[in-house]
Amino acid sequence: MASEVLCGRCGALLTNPVAPCPRCGAPASGGAGYRYAAPPYGATARPYTRKSPWVAAALAVIPGMGHVYLGQNVKGMGFFAGLVGLQFLGFDLDLSVIGAAIGVPLELGGGTLWLYSIVDAYRTARRLEAEAGF
Repeated sequence: MASEVLCGRCGALLTNPVAPCPRCGAPASGGAGYRYAAPPYGATARPYTRKSPWVAAALAVIPGMGHVYLGQNVKGMGFFAGLVGLQFLGFDLDLSVIGAAIGVPLELGGGTLWLYSIVDAYRTARRLEAEAGF
């Protein structure tokens, strides 16, 4: 039924969406912040399948692939575009003496973003597991 509402924190079925969750005690927000049991317009709900944080981190060696594995395609494309942009601009600017002063920090920024994307893929997988109750 479309009127069934799930708690946004623990996923328990709520009989009264404006009352606090009886299982975890999450405060009521008037329906905002709750996930509906049945998706609108007849779409089918995809249950969360467990994803390994270590596989996400290993795939993130290729920028953005760990996030795509986790189903966060926009975030993955953002990491990929940011890293490619920083590396391309940094390499292009290294070809001149004046550009080296700007290009080297851009390349270091790209390397830092690459390492951060690996850590973020791992942390995102852990957060998704905690939200799903695994």
